[in-house]
Amino acid sequence: MTEECKLVYRGEKCADIINSISELYGVTLQEATDIYYESQTSDLIEEGVADLHCRSNKYLATLVWEEHSGSR
Repeated sequence: MTEECKLVYRGEKCADIINSISELYGVTLQEATDIYYESQTSDLIEEGVADLHCRSNKYLATLVWEEHSGSR
């Protein structure tokens, strides 16, 4: 997979996770975006740690939300 393809995939994955946060927790897309990019989970996904990018979008949205709400 080329670097360009990886960037596109990662961008789509982030957008899907943000959409899932918004839908699951009833926040605006802007709020969901802020929550996502302030999370440590987003950093781990970006770094490719533990193959998190292979997990479902809803699962990752839940991880991000739990981190945000202090449940983790």
